[in-house]
Amino acid sequence: MWRIASIFLFAGMIAAVIVPAAIAQGGKPSRTVLDGVYTAAQAQRGSEAYAANCSSCHSKDLAGQAGPPLKGDVFIDNWREDGLNILYDYIRMRMPQRKAGSLSQQAYLDILAFILSENMIPSGSGELTADVVENTVLVGKDGPGSIPKFALVSVVGCLAKSDDEWRLEKASAPVRRHDEKPAREEVQTSGARALGKGSYRLGYVDSMRPAFVPERNAGHKLHVQGYLLSNDKGEGISVTWLESVGASCTGQLADINK
Repeated sequence: MWRIASIFLFAGMIAAVIVPAAIAQGGKPSRTVLDGVYTAAQAQRGSEAYAANCSSCHSKDLAGQAGPPLKGDVFIDNWREDGLNILYDYIRMRMPQRKAGSLSQQAYLDILAFILSENMIPSGSGELTADVVENTVLVGKDGPGSIPKFALVSVVGCLAKSDDEWRLEKASAPVRRHDEKPAREEVQTSGARALGKGSYRLGYVDSMRPAFVPERNAGHKLHVQGYLLSNDKGEGISVTWLESVGASCTGQLADINK
């Protein structure tokens, strides 16, 4: 639905949006990978498993070959400020190519530990386990930072129109997503998700018609999915999905158009 070239037309002068990792995950305290979530011995096992199962596509030095690179700024930007479980599940369910899911859980955890080590994430005293993965945020070696430009996110907020443009007011902190269309349970959860203090311009709202008619949803609480942008006119989202999750914003938007 969304053509990436169109992002540049909407973005103008781009800057990243700062969202601490714990907030991006819904405000719950979380450890990060910088807390030492794997051991050096585990990373060594992972290097052996990687060489046997991954290096033919991603190269021995993880720089990428037939597959994308697994280290460096581009790789980290694709996954940071998100749960480590997202990356783990992607690897576990889709790799190795042609043999997806064929390795043991321990092998996948060891490979992930190796990938972290190659991205200058320090080791610790405990091994990476499935439980640790579920409660850890992936950040870069310099710590929590910004959600990168063009990252796909979801927010909830109140739909309003101001100065002939559609906006999302009282918006929650953005959460990283990896699909332009949300899963049904994500939308259902958004109905109970707390509003916030954010404000976003919404781009390409008209491309949602006729499935979503903004005039019929003005003042409603919306689940919004799209690409996060920021420029000299303020923060914005190039939308890929809009859906009402409750007409609960009436009264909260009273002074927006004053």
